[in-house]
Amino acid sequence: MEDENGVEIEVEGENVQFEPKNEDPAFVNDIFQSVVGFLQQYGWFILLGVLVLLYIKSKLEPKIRKMKAKAEDISYQKKYDPDTAQRRLEAMERARIRLQEEHDAKAAVYAEQQKQREEEKRKQKIEEWENLQEGKAYRSKVKVKDEPSENSSGKAKPKPKLRQTDYNPLMGGGGAGYRPARRTGGG
Repeated sequence: MEDENGVEIEVEGENVQFEPKNEDPAFVNDIFQSVVGFLQQYGWFILLGVLVLLYIKSKLEPKIRKMKAKAEDISYQKKYDPDTAQRRLEAMERARIRLQEEHDAKAAVYAEQQKQREEEKRKQKIEEWENLQEGKAYRSKVKVKDEPSENSSGKAKPKPKLRQTDYNPLMGGGGAGYRPARRTGGG
């Protein structure tokens, strides 16, 4: 049977009254005692400090809120001020013009280089042609166009088309149906 104050336990035929004790660990008890001692010694000072901080906060909070609102207004005005926006647009336009000029200069240099290359190729072809006409060249990169011979017809035969005109490789079905995978020989 249970008693209000404890628990009855039967040990070797005898009933023994046992009261369980729930003791706190020593370090928890020591910390609790030190905190309580600190509050007993300095509690009024802590309470007074908290009250002073709350009073200062209540006095400074509206001023801080006004300062934040003013800073937001200034940033909004800077962002959407017509003069500032105009200056920003002018700066962007100047940068755009500068980049366009750089691009045009690079394009002109590239075009000049292309002209020089083409001129060199043209001179080389003329020189090879002259050498070919004089019989000095063994091989020439320039192909001599054969004049049509008398026995060949005036029109060249058209080559047969490789595929039908309605052929589309993406449509599938070109006779390449399903092919099973190769079986590798093991053994």
